[in-house]
Amino acid sequence: MKDTPLRKPTVSDVARHAGVSAGSVSRVLTGKNWVSDDLRKQVLEAARALNYIPNSVAQSLKTQRTMTIGAIVSDMANPLHGRFLAAVQECLEPEGYFLIVANDKSQAERDVALLELFGRGRVDGVIAGIADELHPRTLQALQSLRLPVVFHDRDLLGIGDAVGPDHRMGAHEATRHLIGLGHRRIALMTPSASIRPGRERLAGYREALQEAGIAHDPALEAILDASGGDMAFSAAKRMLGHTQGQRPTAVICLGTQMLAGLMSAVGTLNLSVPRELSLIGIGDTELVRLSTPAITAVRWDIAQCGRWAAQMMLERLREEGSERPPYRMLEVPTEMVLRHSCAPPQAG
Repeated sequence: MKDTPLRKPTVSDVARHAGVSAGSVSRVLTGKNWVSDDLRKQVLEAARALNYIPNSVAQSLKTQRTMTIGAIVSDMANPLHGRFLAAVQECLEPEGYFLIVANDKSQAERDVALLELFGRGRVDGVIAGIADELHPRTLQALQSLRLPVVFHDRDLLGIGDAVGPDHRMGAHEATRHLIGLGHRRIALMTPSASIRPGRERLAGYREALQEAGIAHDPALEAILDASGGDMAFSAAKRMLGHTQGQRPTAVICLGTQMLAGLMSAVGTLNLSVPRELSLIGIGDTELVRLSTPAITAVRWDIAQCGRWAAQMMLERLREEGSERPPYRMLEVPTEMVLRHSCAPPQAG
């Protein structure tokens, strides 16, 4: 005797379980904005209880919605990106949306391919941290997308909304902290100025030096096109390989993978932190907390960035008609977490 296959729950089953009409269930699951919060919660709880999975193909043909949001990040292994995406997903799921994540490996051409894929009806909106804000084909793909876009830590307000930390203030505070300890040869490692973090950090770093009357030395700036550790290792080894008096006495390294490369170079050169070299890193990751010594870092509420990005996306998806408010940028403040990797420079 064959087992009878389990019947998949339907919209009618969800309606009976929630005690509402099938039409109400349909309005909630298709993302309509004229349902109450209580009704949305009631229906979504019933759908989860029954393990109801909408027929996305039929649903998208009827409503022109896939109930899916695409996200582009440079490196899914980066713990900061992981926290951001977890917060985005936490906000989208109660509204019935799923999150699809793609990794562009800091390559503009991959951004172009992903944006073109998303634009072919695969998603309802895109949350993007693109590799290069100045890349012509990326800009063309974004302008042709015809979907709501929220940029994570990028500055393209002519195309979509944006959210990100106050990198300028973070770099400024880090530089001032080292100047206050007596450092004058302070190096900065940061991503390329073709993206917002690089531009803002360079500006904050240079402003702090200028305010202190310290001449800007381009040789102390390692502006890297990619955020990988190998490139950072090579750049740090060159910079720190000079004799004492010529090499920097402190390094501000504002990239998660860059910091790993810098730490490898410091170990290769047998430099003592903080006796011979003071370090400031980025984020509240295991690398900065568990290093010996623990590393002073610039951090921000990355989960707040994710929540804001999701909320901005949902607001755009609920808009009706042609009247749309102007794009906006929400900025999360940074803070310095003082640990044990900074000290006054050695005499002489």
